[in-house]
Amino acid sequence: LVVAAHNLRTPLTAVHWAFEGLKKDLSIRPESMELASTGLLATNQLLKIVDDLLAAAKLEEGKFGYEFFEGDLIGFLDHICTEAQAIAAAYNVKVYFQAPSSPLPVMRFDPEKLGTAMANLIDNAIKYNVSNGTVTIKAQQLADSPYALISVADTGVGIQPEALKKLFTKFFRAENVVKFATEGTGLGLYIARNIIQRHGGKIWVESPLNRGTTFYFT
Repeated sequence: LVVAAHNLRTPLTAVHWAFEGLKKDLSIRPESMELASTGLLATNQLLKIVDDLLAAAKLEEGKFGYEFFEGDLIGFLDHICTEAQAIAAAYNVKVYFQAPSSPLPVMRFDPEKLGTAMANLIDNAIKYNVSNGTVTIKAQQLADSPYALISVADTGVGIQPEALKKLFTKFFRAENVVKFATEGTGLGLYIARNIIQRHGGKIWVESPLNRGTTFYFT
């Protein structure tokens, strides 16, 4: 699986660069620019699937290495949210980051792996949202604890009650979510849970059906 995913990633990256180059070419016709935008979005989705397959395979093989550093969690989250704006705009969704009123202490985390977990949560919140919906990321210090509490809340379709227990298992996708968006591997939340647990935290979800979803993690 790892070899196959690597072999797929190389040509996909080349196609992604080609579409990026076309989007920067101001001389092309408007209809060609629209095709380039569509192609860029599609290759982004395919690269996400390949990256999820690679991450899941490495998790199972015990090769999902971590490098922990002390850093500014608020600055890190703000950057993640900024990066999500482009994909959110494609789905007509707004992404907001609500920083805590008081600065957080220096936190110890793996920025690459935590970035993967956040990207998976935000990606789901965008894709399974409604047009003109919102995604709100919040961060706060847990009282009497060295941990921070992060939440990712959307205004989307929600999750069926019977699906909540299986949500973090490998390859699982809720029935209503599959109808809403057919693409996806069902690996994003499985990977996010493993990353959060490796950071010593826990992850859970609240989701009234048809009233949005909020993921929390420490």
